[in-house]
Amino acid sequence: MRVRYLLALLLSLHSCSVIRGEDHFLTIGGGESPTNNQVSLEKNILYLQRFLSDSGLGSMGHDIYFANGKDVGRDIQFVDPTTPPPRANALLAQVFNNEDNLDASYRAHSIPGVRGAANRAAIGKWFETMAPKLKESDRLFIYFSGHGGTGKPARNTTLALWGEGSMPVKEFIGLLDKLDPKVQVVLIMVQCHAGGFADVIFKDAQAGTTLSSASRCGFFSTSAERMAAGCTSDIDEDNYREYSTYFWAALYGRTRTGQAVRRPDYDGDGHVSLNEAHAYVQITSDTIDIPVATSDIFLRSCSKAEKGKAEMVNSEDDVDALLGLARPEQRAVIEELSKQLELKAEGRTVETKTLADKYDKERKGLDSQKRKLQRDLGGLRGQIQSAVKQKWPEFANPWNAKVGEILKKEGDDVVKAIESHPKFKRFDELSHEIEGVDARNRDLERKWVKCQRLMQTLQSVALAGNLEKVATPELQEKYREIVREEGMRLEK
Repeated sequence: MRVRYLLALLLSLHSCSVIRGEDHFLTIGGGESPTNNQVSLEKNILYLQRFLSDSGLGSMGHDIYFANGKDVGRDIQFVDPTTPPPRANALLAQVFNNEDNLDASYRAHSIPGVRGAANRAAIGKWFETMAPKLKESDRLFIYFSGHGGTGKPARNTTLALWGEGSMPVKEFIGLLDKLDPKVQVVLIMVQCHAGGFADVIFKDAQAGTTLSSASRCGFFSTSAERMAAGCTSDIDEDNYREYSTYFWAALYGRTRTGQAVRRPDYDGDGHVSLNEAHAYVQITSDTIDIPVATSDIFLRSCSKAEKGKAEMVNSEDDVDALLGLARPEQRAVIEELSKQLELKAEGRTVETKTLADKYDKERKGLDSQKRKLQRDLGGLRGQIQSAVKQKWPEFANPWNAKVGEILKKEGDDVVKAIESHPKFKRFDELSHEIEGVDARNRDLERKWVKCQRLMQTLQSVALAGNLEKVATPELQEKYREIVREEGMRLEK
């Protein structure tokens, strides 16, 4: 164990002693339209700008492409808590099952220094212009604060662009390929299904054992298969719980709202590296995210952990043996998540899986309960709708020209008609019961997710322990390179 740790330390010191070129940031963000461009996406970028400025990094090149760019227009969606919708509107939306964006307001974004819109033309032009300027040993940090989607094939996930179709991994890698392969590219991506973009380490973004020759690594809010936490129209940043909220706080030492954070220097070298910030997210964030790094994805393509072979490390081995193979930040994740989940067995993966299965079973029971409540709610909704349309048939279509006039003149009568309906009390009760079931389900999912984070880390430790037994020397060196890059620092 001591030999492995000293080797890791020497590699870390070597990576820090390399003469570094210039640092550059490329930030891309926003949704594809105003109704899907929540204010949190804007505030993510404002938080990054504040962190860079306060950390003495404000002078580095930082190009931002966000939503509609410099165009005049209301591209940000937010909810103003001081202006709730009128009671009549809220009740009609509930009864007619059309509550999306009911309380939304819109304004222009307020990000200073935006270069242009987050679309193919602008981003493509940036790569065409910057590719000849970025040189060997320069570092390019690419931060994406926006939306993502599933792909075909499954790992070819996408990122949303303003006013046009989404960009998949296999298109995005074409932009990266324009750069000198010796430019160090670091991705920090927080969209849904972000983990698919970890495949940029492979040639043509095709997972396997053929790696790209380029210097790339990255950190992703969640796996390719899952939605991510975070996008919200809430203007209160105290309520923000997405990946980069924790990632930047770990490096900055302060939260979005200015509270001091104990910096996660897990290896005790006096600095916080990128992979330590990633570990901090895994330990601290109480969300539905299962964060992944490029090293995790590399190992699942290029290593093995077979059960029953004495010479092979397995994630189901005793936890003390696995901790002995873990890097300091991995050890912190294993130990801290074990405490949070109150796990103590030596066979930590088996114990964790048992607990995860328990949470999963409970969630399935809640799903069944919710479906029954929704069926009952739907029946009551239909009865109340019929009564409302009997008196105001115009409500059958919210775009009817008379609807606005009715709400203005007869809003109180609409409220009275709905609230006095004999089925409304039970309808409202069922709505709140469903909200309660959803809340319990989310709580169980967050606990299940922490189990997945722990099992993923244990598996990565085991796979890394086996790499020298199953992979070529070239693949082993590539893995060491990725780990070194993930362990770099973002500081002056």
